[in-house]
Amino acid sequence: MRAVMNGIPRMNPKREVCEEEMRGIERLAGCVVVAAMYLLPVPGEAQTSANAKESATEELRSLMTTALGAARAGDHAKLEEIARNLMVPNYEAWFKSTFGEEEGTKLATAYKVNFDRQEKWIPTLFASLSKQEGEVLVEDAREPRYAGASNQCGRALMKSAKSDAVFYRVSLQEVLHPGLNRLDEAGYFTLVEGAYRRLDCKDLGLARVLSAPPPLPMPGSLRVSGNVQAKRIISRVPPVYPMKAREERISGTVCLRVLIAKDGTVEQVEVVSGHPLLQQAAVDAVRQWRYQSTFLNGNPVEIDTTVDLIFSLNNPPTPNP
Repeated sequence: MRAVMNGIPRMNPKREVCEEEMRGIERLAGCVVVAAMYLLPVPGEAQTSANAKESATEELRSLMTTALGAARAGDHAKLEEIARNLMVPNYEAWFKSTFGEEEGTKLATAYKVNFDRQEKWIPTLFASLSKQEGEVLVEDAREPRYAGASNQCGRALMKSAKSDAVFYRVSLQEVLHPGLNRLDEAGYFTLVEGAYRRLDCKDLGLARVLSAPPPLPMPGSLRVSGNVQAKRIISRVPPVYPMKAREERISGTVCLRVLIAKDGTVEQVEVVSGHPLLQQAAVDAVRQWRYQSTFLNGNPVEIDTTVDLIFSLNNPPTPNP
């Protein structure tokens, strides 16, 4: 009920206090909302970088899954479409903006010379990889999981790049033995005009022969150089030159890391380097080799060594002792 004082109606004093408290609460709530707006977390540079890396990993894995699936299904039209999309568009401008005017001009010229051949070869690459086993591995070239000569392309790209471009190495990783993995490389990829494109350091002239530090020996094995161990071969099966590699006029050396059992048989084989079309032939051959047993203090030991197989179009593949 309203009370009347000096002829003026007035609210009940208790109700006035109550409404005043409510207005105070509303003002306080407004301040809390404003404060909360200013306290919202802002993504930092490290978080943004991590998100970008995660996104790149997902996109490149999806790309590999699609390409390998098309290869296994024999979908040549899809593989050709993927190959076209992996080529760098407007490459002259991109190479110059990424690597600088002088270096970019050289790289763009090399890219142009090999453009058609690369586009035609990419489906063959995925067809070869589709026959292998393994998990898709995406590595930031700045933080490679595995060190060694196989990272020379990434090092060359980062050394030459003048911008903030990020490069990723994509491979199929198969665990052959605890601590011993095989990597079948799909190449290096970078984001250009909203999509990932493939770069071939060899065609760009960036790949140089680098001496890689030898890997750590396998636990319980004895490290022996390839030259010395080659003299202990009892039975050597030569690799069969892949027909596709002959058609593509591909040659070169495949370097393998080999773990030899105590009885002289080949226990494990890992590809260190070499053209994807030549790798499987080299592995299949060396797995059949037989060595003399090696003894240390009268006891047979496992041997950790390397084998280089040279594939030449003019001659049958030969081991390089």
